[in-house]
Amino acid sequence: MKFRISPYTSSIPFIIFLLMTITISFLGNINVNALAAIGIASILAGSFLTRDKNEYWDTIFGYLGNKTAMTATMLWLLVGVYGSILKEGHIVDGLVWASQQFNIGNVGFTLIAFLFSALFAISTGSGFGTISAMSMTLFPTGVALNASPILLGGAILSGASLGDSIAPVSDTAVIAATTQEYKDAQKGTADIGGTIKSRLFFVVTAFLLACVALVIAALFQSSESLEISSDITDSPYGLLLLIPTFVVIILSLRKCNIFISLFVGILLAIAIGLSFDLFKIDNLISFQNNSVDGAIINGIAGMTSICILLMVVVALSGIIIKSGCMKLLISRLNESMDDNRRTSELTIFFLTLIAGILIAAVNTIANICIAPFINIIGKQRNIHPYRRSTILATVICTFPFFVPYGGCVLLLIQGVKASGCDINLQATDVFFTTFYSWILLFIMFVACLTGYKSKSE
Repeated sequence: MKFRISPYTSSIPFIIFLLMTITISFLGNINVNALAAIGIASILAGSFLTRDKNEYWDTIFGYLGNKTAMTATMLWLLVGVYGSILKEGHIVDGLVWASQQFNIGNVGFTLIAFLFSALFAISTGSGFGTISAMSMTLFPTGVALNASPILLGGAILSGASLGDSIAPVSDTAVIAATTQEYKDAQKGTADIGGTIKSRLFFVVTAFLLACVALVIAALFQSSESLEISSDITDSPYGLLLLIPTFVVIILSLRKCNIFISLFVGILLAIAIGLSFDLFKIDNLISFQNNSVDGAIINGIAGMTSICILLMVVVALSGIIIKSGCMKLLISRLNESMDDNRRTSELTIFFLTLIAGILIAAVNTIANICIAPFINIIGKQRNIHPYRRSTILATVICTFPFFVPYGGCVLLLIQGVKASGCDINLQATDVFFTTFYSWILLFIMFVACLTGYKSKSE
């Protein structure tokens, strides 16, 4: 696909969207529907910059229906239903009750939010699934316990980032391993187990430091008591709805498909809720006054806007990829490198970082786009596939988890709204509180700069 002047022109629509998103984010007026409108306007503007209008729109529609984007969309809709059912069953009430029984304050619960989100993400391999589920359960519980919403949001995003960067079942781990080839073709590609082991030190170090940072920040962060839409009751029965969540985790650990796992969780949550009178069938779906309503319908409706925005941002990223802009940028950087391994590793680090920033809507897509180029550079510079995979899988799980226009942050904002929390959490609020991602980014930069734990093929 050819653009006027040069392939770099294809980045203009994305830059327009990026600048407008950042502007309204810092003005505190961010709205998912507004972002989608800006994205569509940017796409329309881009059509005037291309030489072949038909090819341009074929590319747009191709990326709007991209398999990875559609997978994320289906997951978000399913998790929206799951979270809405848990909310209807008063799981938040149960978690608040348990926290009060064990005298868990706002500081302790903020740390628990990080740990539980990390466990869920490691088990499911889904950062999006983790953010959706935790924003509808742990977030409102923490708010009810007077924890800082900003730190809670950062804790959930941090946990999702940790799981995505290390879980054997995550797309990140699979792509980072299977795309990095040995110079000896007979050896094939890096194995998932070996690549995870090679980055375990960096992930664990970032995890421990993030725990310390969260506790310190929570101790100094003041927060006013905020109300949530559900009246908190002194009842433990909502805790029964943790059973479906644990079932989802167990099924995921047994490598069951995430969609099947969530569907089983939904069915089990409905069965438990009806059996223990946590809700009625009419609370889930009802037909009255010529309309359909209920938790299931609301769960889907609550995720519709964010799904549309995801597809729009993926299409904007697709313009950069299809035009050859990304490939040209990487080729220029590759040509400017010398044979020094540290320079090569830093180049891999920054290439992955750029991909994560430009394609923050879904870091899986960024991973897929950049991985082949990392493979070429690594093989040319004799960098071991394990090392390449480590840099790729860790750095790609940083910026997409805290930039205001990233899919993870926007999903968190939407999940918080769907949870019933009466707070105005902005996308820019969690930029600096996603401690794990920032710490991991710094650790990997130092590792590439110093060559620490570097490995030749």
